[in-house]
Amino acid sequence: MMQINFYSLNLNCRKSQETIDLDHQVLFFHGKVSSGKSSIARLINFCLGGSLERTIAIQKELISVSLELGVGKYKVLLERNAASSANVTATCVDDQGKSFAVNVPVNAALAPVYANKVYSLSDLIFYLLDINVLRVPAKKNDQESSSLVRLTLKNFMWYCYLDQSKLDSSFFRLEDGTKTRSSKEILKYVFQYSTQKLIELQEKLQKKKKERFSKQLTAEGLREFLKKFEFSNEDEINLLETKTKNKLEKAKEEKKKVEQGYTSSTHTVDQLRHSIREIIDDLTRLEQGVIDIDKRIEQQESLKSELVASKFKVAKNQTVANVFHGIAFVNCPDCGTNISKRKVQEDSCKLCLSPVGIDKPEASQQSELIQIDLTERIKELESSIDLHKKALNKSKKEFGAKQKIRRELDQKLQHDLKQYESVFLSNVRSLDNTVSTLNERLKSIQRMKVMPREITKLENEAIDIIKEERELKRKINEETANFVRGEQLIEELEKTFLKIMNDVGMPGVSKKDKVSINRSTWEVNILPAGEDYLRWNFYNAGSGGKKTLFNSCFLLAIHIVASKNNLPLPTFIIIDTPMKNIDKEVNSDIFKSFFDLLYKVASTVLDKTQIIIIENNYIPPDKKIKIDFFHRYMESGNEQNPPLIPYYQGP
Repeated sequence: MMQINFYSLNLNCRKSQETIDLDHQVLFFHGKVSSGKSSIARLINFCLGGSLERTIAIQKELISVSLELGVGKYKVLLERNAASSANVTATCVDDQGKSFAVNVPVNAALAPVYANKVYSLSDLIFYLLDINVLRVPAKKNDQESSSLVRLTLKNFMWYCYLDQSKLDSSFFRLEDGTKTRSSKEILKYVFQYSTQKLIELQEKLQKKKKERFSKQLTAEGLREFLKKFEFSNEDEINLLETKTKNKLEKAKEEKKKVEQGYTSSTHTVDQLRHSIREIIDDLTRLEQGVIDIDKRIEQQESLKSELVASKFKVAKNQTVANVFHGIAFVNCPDCGTNISKRKVQEDSCKLCLSPVGIDKPEASQQSELIQIDLTERIKELESSIDLHKKALNKSKKEFGAKQKIRRELDQKLQHDLKQYESVFLSNVRSLDNTVSTLNERLKSIQRMKVMPREITKLENEAIDIIKEERELKRKINEETANFVRGEQLIEELEKTFLKIMNDVGMPGVSKKDKVSINRSTWEVNILPAGEDYLRWNFYNAGSGGKKTLFNSCFLLAIHIVASKNNLPLPTFIIIDTPMKNIDKEVNSDIFKSFFDLLYKVASTVLDKTQIIIIENNYIPPDKKIKIDFFHRYMESGNEQNPPLIPYYQGP
């Protein structure tokens, strides 16, 4: 069983803090209209993740609300803000004193908020009860391929809390299509027409199917994609690889030929290079010749100058000798020394003491010969210089002509090389691109060789998953075949429901009648005297009071069977106005019978179930019945029996 018991409800209002004691097995809240009786049940449901009807009093005065309760072996405090109520703060303490607190969303979050498995408040309650989160197929007629949706505590609340506003509506929420399936799945789960093991097997089957579909779709998509590029199987890829290798080798050979052809084809400019080298040699030779001639001319010019100077010097000496011949020097013309008294030999010069002839006719002749010789030498040098200058001019002209030819050959060589290399580089670049492209294509093909293997691997994995699915289906069928216990429980529910209606005195029901619950639609039918053609149910029960009583009795029957057989159902019942639409004065026997039965089962089979009744009229239990009973009368403006928010005065 899902052991859940309430201890207290705490209201944080603008002007006060109110505590409602809930620590009793049976609680009866009664009183006048607008005293806040129904709000107690709604606030309990609100703390458990339900919605809240925001009455004017709630809107104006309530700030937050908290619920103290026991969940399994834990004591829990649930706190929820009345205004922004998307989250609930839960503080939990186990029987060993270990505690934790967590802020959990009312609706499931995208990521776990606690223990790697708690996504919502409902998950937290299941976690504290040590129950796995329940999931059922989203679609009614597609148990195998439909996605799974989680069942929450809200779904269980349909069989624990009968709200006054929906008390005369169907348990199965047929007026709300989104909840119909979930409400029936809860009954199937509680009465073992759907076990936790079956739900887990179905969940595993769904995961396996999704995994298989994913692998199959991936494999099919990849195979279709590869077909466009002739990659659908390994043989095609090998053939394409061979073709690509052949193309690559051919491109490499062409590139090699072009590179080899570059060396051999350059002979067209080799002759130009040879001519240029010859001209360079000639220019070097001419340049050196010009330098040599320049030096020779320079030397001869220098020699000519010296000869001219010598000629003038000889002529001058002769003139001086003639001028000074026969002069008797008293003093030296150079230093002024008196040389008149110096004894000199007769055949020597008084001035320089050199021996001299008496007449010296040879000196004069020799001077003339020297002059003639110098003149001839000068003429010869002038003639030689002239010849060298002519040779120099010729060499310079030849040098200039050679330079011009060299420039022309250089330009032609550059033009020819540029033109040839441009074509060569273009060809080489094109072949390089081809080789590079084929290399990359070959690498891609080699990588692609793995793809068909991976596709085959995915397909084989999908086949293996099909085997796993078959095994899971077999286990599901085995589990479903074991629903003998579930059939027995449903039969017990049918009998218990009929007995309760008879004990309460449901109009139009007798002990001879039969209750039939459809195992497929879970529709609850009453067969008068067992006759199927006279069947009636909740929808054609007639009066609103009869529908209300029908639901209240069916809820008690569910909890009685669940308690007797330790079935997974929360151990509390909240019924807001079970006698709705039933007049107490006119139907006092029904009132008394219902509450007598309620107190009786509370003291016996439902002794571990907490029951909260909200009703306008108060009917106490018989003194012979021993139960933990508490009642509270509530009336607006009554200080002794105040409403839910004592100070509030308003609608």
